[in-house]
Amino acid sequence: MEIANSKAPGELLNWDDIKKMNANSTQKNSEFFFEPHKFDPSRFEGSGPVPYTYVPFGGGPRMCPGKEYARLEILVFMHNLVKRFKWEKVIPGEKIVFDPMPNLEKGLPICLFPHKA
Repeated sequence: MEIANSKAPGELLNWDDIKKMNANSTQKNSEFFFEPHKFDPSRFEGSGPVPYTYVPFGGGPRMCPGKEYARLEILVFMHNLVKRFKWEKVIPGEKIVFDPMPNLEKGLPICLFPHKA
């Protein structure tokens, strides 16, 4: 919302806005990543994380060629969704199940309500 509030009505996102969106939740384990809560995309350059560390979109020679495009699309989509709608959980306190990855039992259903203009 900070980015949305800084824009004039009808003004589109620019590259500086995208760079301010710190979407970084791939891994928070300090055993594998130095300062895991700090946004640092360069941590994946060079040798990168140790083998078999979970990294969405893969790594090394099997890195998904659409990784950066997908990231850009997700950031723009989320910006517009947050800017236009208020979110409410349908099931507060929904149970987390592990199968084998942690997921919410019912898939986190939400209701979206348009922000008042």
